[in-house]
Amino acid sequence: MEKSRTRKSQPGAIRQRNEARILTAAADEFVKCGYKGTSVQSIADRVSLPKANVLYYFKSKKGIYFAVLEEILNLWNQGFDDATDIMNPVEVIECYIRGKMKYSRTHPKESKIFALELINGAQNISDAMNLPMVNWTAGKVDIIQAWVDNGLIRPIDPLYLLFLIWGTTQFYADCDVEIYMIKGRPLNDDEFEAATQFVIDTVLRGLDLKK
Repeated sequence: MEKSRTRKSQPGAIRQRNEARILTAAADEFVKCGYKGTSVQSIADRVSLPKANVLYYFKSKKGIYFAVLEEILNLWNQGFDDATDIMNPVEVIECYIRGKMKYSRTHPKESKIFALELINGAQNISDAMNLPMVNWTAGKVDIIQAWVDNGLIRPIDPLYLLFLIWGTTQFYADCDVEIYMIKGRPLNDDEFEAATQFVIDTVLRGLDLKK
């Protein structure tokens, strides 16, 4: 996806560190208070920076919000970004699922913010993110369809495969409280790895693929 234009270019080490701190604090605020209930001042207070400093790195609250969502989308997409239709679908799909599961575990707040934004109609991000999301998805649909056409996976609708992967992997972030309620605790590392492997194996079997 294209880099956000709300952020200034050529970040140095200090800039990168401050931006990362601001985005972490922003995720805490947005997941707790929502977009409307969060202020730039509350984010600045979390990182002990003047409000003006926060606005130096990100021009507005919407700019911060967009950057938080852009970051999680970029992380989610990494496992599929460099894929081509001549690559082994088993390796690509496993890498994609494993990456999305990893970031559901390490960035659950950002995933929840994204889910809430979509549930509320994506009013705050539709203009900025609609076209990049659509274009990215269209490119991956073409790759999956090429695998189908070449007999590498069984005939399926590529979008349904993507929807299945998105919904399953993001459940472990968006519904981590539900998992906690059912199990009485969060998943430990071994359990999360087992869950990841289960998702991979289930999707591959559904595509008539073997590792």
